[in-house]
Amino acid sequence: MSENKTKPISHRAGDLILAIMETPGMTISATALDDYHAEAGAELIALGALEPVGFEPVTVSQADHDDAMVGVVWDGDAGGYGYFSPAVGMVAVKNQAIGRYRLRPSWLLAWIAEELGLATGVRPVDLVPDRAWDLGDVWLGERKSEKRRTAIYVARRLGETGAMARLRTALQSRAGRPPGVILSSSPAAIADDILPTGMTPMMPILRCATAGVAEFCLDTAIIRTAVHGAWPASSDTPVRVAAEFRVVHVGSREFQFRGDKQRQVIRYLHDAWDRGEGRINTAMMFIDLEFPETTRLRDLFKGHVDWKALIGIENGACWLRYDELLTEKPASAE
Repeated sequence: MSENKTKPISHRAGDLILAIMETPGMTISATALDDYHAEAGAELIALGALEPVGFEPVTVSQADHDDAMVGVVWDGDAGGYGYFSPAVGMVAVKNQAIGRYRLRPSWLLAWIAEELGLATGVRPVDLVPDRAWDLGDVWLGERKSEKRRTAIYVARRLGETGAMARLRTALQSRAGRPPGVILSSSPAAIADDILPTGMTPMMPILRCATAGVAEFCLDTAIIRTAVHGAWPASSDTPVRVAAEFRVVHVGSREFQFRGDKQRQVIRYLHDAWDRGEGRINTAMMFIDLEFPETTRLRDLFKGHVDWKALIGIENGACWLRYDELLTEKPASAE
């Protein structure tokens, strides 16, 4: 992908991009551009973001004064498009009145990649044809100590029937990637309603826009915080989590988890601890997480040498041993 955004885009252009991304074919009619988005449309055409892709099959009658929709056909004699009017015969239609424009996926992905600081020449991977892409990994964070490797996915029309299921299946093939985010043109309400538990978080692109500037640009700090959380200013915070619960710090101890289901359990128990709920019914937790009824904690954490140091289990209940670990006295040296 060698294309680059050569100039910043306006907020009007950014809003238009997101609106077009949510249409089935990422297209918009020339009439809609002229009537409602003249400046933004002209800006995106000049940048090469929008390209002509044919014509509308219908238009509004210009001869009979009734604003009726009429079918457009090719008029060989006139060498252009037109429609038949009983009153005056064939009526020519200007090409620009019935033209269509498409948002070029290559331009869109190159623009997002540049905004996030991805390496020039990155080649997106199609996850779901014409719906979702993997842009690769980028290090996000201002200072070296804050930088976190982040997987970037781009998706559109996530509210479409079956779209989330197809995306989830595609992401399963990317297992082993660092924590990431799905940047989407879909509104936040879509994710709130149908984003499965434990799936890579979705963030509306509009929510990532930098506030208080003239251009429409993406704020990488917002994305970094959404994926990795705000890094504590002080290491004195007794309980800290990072990288979507891949790392848990309790006092001076650090626990690391790799498997998706392990991290889902840790997140679930952490949220319960944060709410002050104490011990959790293990079977009910598995139901909430949509795990099979036969799931057992010891199987989920098989191979993890010190998981029982962090997770307490007793009489069908489980909990995170944060408070116990923080009040433990260090073993005395012999």
